[in-house]
Amino acid sequence: MVWIVEKKVFYHSLDLGFGRVKIPIRAKFEFEVRDGALVPDSLSKTILYNKQVLEKRYPSLDLTRLQRSIDDTVNHEIDNYFRACGYFGTESQ
Repeated sequence: MVWIVEKKVFYHSLDLGFGRVKIPIRAKFEFEVRDGALVPDSLSKTILYNKQVLEKRYPSLDLTRLQRSIDDTVNHEIDNYFRACGYFGTESQ
């Protein structure tokens, strides 16, 4: 059993209709690996991005939708990381 902690920066592209904004997201995720495989339900993650600046600059932005979209981006990037490291195959967990 090994616990791994990773810190990565991912980018989320936000299409505003009149332009595109690239949002940097700092993600810290921890998970357990046993016998070379990811232990199901061991993943915990922390996501940080500058929400206050986005609220101030784009007041009509739907923050709930933005948060879901950012969560989807981070989950996708973490899945890609797991696949690249060989912790699970092509199916998503």
